[in-house]
Amino acid sequence: MENTERKIVIDFETSRRITSLRFLLAVFVVFIHNNFTVESIAESVALGGAEILFNQNAFGRWVQLFISSGIARCAVPLFFLFAAYLQARKNDSYGVLIKKKAKSLVLPYFLWVVIYGFYSAGVKLIVLKFAPQFVQHPENTALNWTLLDWVHKIFGYSAEKGAGELPGFVYQFWFIRDLVILTLISPVINFFMKKFPRGFFLFVSILFIAPVNVYFVQTQALFFYTAGLYWGTFDFPLFEKIDKIRWGEASVLFLMSFFSEWTFCDGTGKSAMYWCAVLCACVLFLKLSAVIVHSEKAFSILSYLSAFSFWLYAIHTPVLNEMLKRIWLKFFPMKNPFFCLAEYFGVTLLTVAIGTALGILLKKICPKFFALLTGGRG
Repeated sequence: MENTERKIVIDFETSRRITSLRFLLAVFVVFIHNNFTVESIAESVALGGAEILFNQNAFGRWVQLFISSGIARCAVPLFFLFAAYLQARKNDSYGVLIKKKAKSLVLPYFLWVVIYGFYSAGVKLIVLKFAPQFVQHPENTALNWTLLDWVHKIFGYSAEKGAGELPGFVYQFWFIRDLVILTLISPVINFFMKKFPRGFFLFVSILFIAPVNVYFVQTQALFFYTAGLYWGTFDFPLFEKIDKIRWGEASVLFLMSFFSEWTFCDGTGKSAMYWCAVLCACVLFLKLSAVIVHSEKAFSILSYLSAFSFWLYAIHTPVLNEMLKRIWLKFFPMKNPFFCLAEYFGVTLLTVAIGTALGILLKKICPKFFALLTGGRG
């Protein structure tokens, strides 16, 4: 039977601009997760973690807020936006789409869950058997976890918050979890998007800004994924429109919303002002892609590294980054503001460099295994 499926060509310039951003977005994710704060340390200690010396000043706090809680927060939203846009433009049948996502998302998800699950649960049981003196909270092991505990560890869902929780074994993979779910229900989203284009986008926007807990996915995932489907389906010239926004305008809007959130709001990342800052950060980064693609050298480097963006996203935590933190703090404790910032930038850059180097090495030595772990990317 002749295949009558409509295939859509992805614009060359748009493809280059998306490619130019992939690795930088993964680097932003590392900055988000290597971010000591007074609150995070106190929370860790309350859960049985070790006390950490942290003597930060106001300047250092604002630097970390600006990056990890400000500009870097565009990373995951843009990953959702790009994934949905490419899905819409490729226009695969639902069966083909699910088959592709099983390979590119579901298989890597469970492979990394097994790897990090063994590290988190299996290693503890082994050490408990042979050297129990080194184990904290020996009463809490995988052997006495309930079914709900396993669901939380693998998928991150809880009865109270639904998708608002993060997978215990590999918490950054909430993005993969939500992307799989959104892909599965994409025919429903497409139906409402085409039937009520303005009304449905307004509805999703209200859920996002409010925000309302929709339980099965995070609201930011639903909003940016839906926006990506609109972009790809209706062929909206997003980059062309973004380029018309002046750098000064986008920067001022970002700074106003960012400082309003962390000065006048509660600073929990839940207010409308916070999401305004995220949207402005997305605009700034989308504009940056034009600068990158106009430099062939910069684009060539980032195009090569884009093949390792998923790998860096997966490998950077919880093992690599946590290990580097412990080693770093053993030699350079955060006893003053300088050492606090040194840890913030030093450990992050080491995580990116070592994580990427491991990916390049694995791809050369065992390309098939690298392909399995990254869903065939690169």
